[in-house]
Amino acid sequence: MRRFLSCLATVFLLVASSSPNAQAQNWSQRATTLSDSLTNEVVRRLRNDFRQCGELLNVYRYDCYSKSYRNAAIKLSGIPDYGPAHDALRLVETRIVAVIDANLDPTRPALRQGFRSFDAVTEAALPEVKRETLRAMEDAQTILLRSPSASQQTHFARIAAVIDSNKVLLRSALLQLDQRVTQFAGLLGLKRTY
Repeated sequence: MRRFLSCLATVFLLVASSSPNAQAQNWSQRATTLSDSLTNEVVRRLRNDFRQCGELLNVYRYDCYSKSYRNAAIKLSGIPDYGPAHDALRLVETRIVAVIDANLDPTRPALRQGFRSFDAVTEAALPEVKRETLRAMEDAQTILLRSPSASQQTHFARIAAVIDSNKVLLRSALLQLDQRVTQFAGLLGLKRTY
């Protein structure tokens, strides 16, 4: 019994230390200023998350993106030199969450993957959700690229570059969706009015 409790306590500590808040505390204890290792970790995390989000159905993808930006922001939380980058990442998260909340699909259950779950938006709202996500990413890039100091610019430009790669993927998906809508309208004999 004691061995079982010891194993259970170990599992609990591992899970607690892997939570985003615990990770943010660990990083904030290690880093108090700009560091290549922290910037590398944020960039790597965003890239990996964006790849995983891209594999989800479109209706779940945007909630995945919002959580990716939130988790990256948590890593930078409490580190003054990363303040503008933290704010830029939180901006993207909050704007995506707002458009998702306005367009939730109550007919679809949350998609669960491990300890994470993602809410769906309606298919009709996908163009709007994509456009707002792109706008938020563009605003975040502007914040990052207008960083106040030369030392921040190198780190922030790397984060802006990974956001840009995500933006390029979304734009291409938006163009594909627009082409499908145009083709469908053509099949119905409808003309585009915009």
